[in-house]
Amino acid sequence: MNLYVGNISPSVQHAELLNMFEGMGQVLYAKLAGSKNDNNVNSTGYAFVYVPNDECARSAVASLNGTLLKGEKLTVSPMVERRGVVGGAIK
Repeated sequence: MNLYVGNISPSVQHAELLNMFEGMGQVLYAKLAGSKNDNNVNSTGYAFVYVPNDECARSAVASLNGTLLKGEKLTVSPMVERRGVVGGAIK
């Protein structure tokens, strides 16, 4: 299940985000959205996390939504697939 993670502090590193979700089960990827600057990613405040087991993903949403990470209250929710949209482009 694809998860959206919002309200992430700019100081959060990829490894911190990954570790937080791996505590809930297997994670295939965690991608901080942001811009690269000298091989560092400057977070824009959100990320995408893919948890292949739906039960673990639902548990992660229930457990991690609203938790504090570096002073920011995270928003964790399942990604909603929009019909007719592929890769950000309307079909």
